[in-house]
Amino acid sequence: MPRFFFNVYDTIDALDDEGFCLPDAAAARREALLSARALICEQVKLGTINLSYRIEVLDESGNTVLDLPYSAAVDIVDV
Repeated sequence: MPRFFFNVYDTIDALDDEGFCLPDAAAARREALLSARALICEQVKLGTINLSYRIEVLDESGNTVLDLPYSAAVDIVDV
């Protein structure tokens, strides 16, 4: 199973040096979405959401599989 690395760029840069074994890039994308949404929830608790933060997913070769800004992880509805 391939290994994917999830680097988080928000108030600090957290580079993943261990990674996670996942079946494919689609599974890595789902994991990145869930992680971004969890991190956004933490921001909500603090009262400020910065949607320019992002998660970068790399494959075992160091190639970027996904660059996910938090803004792409949620839909904002202003009614």
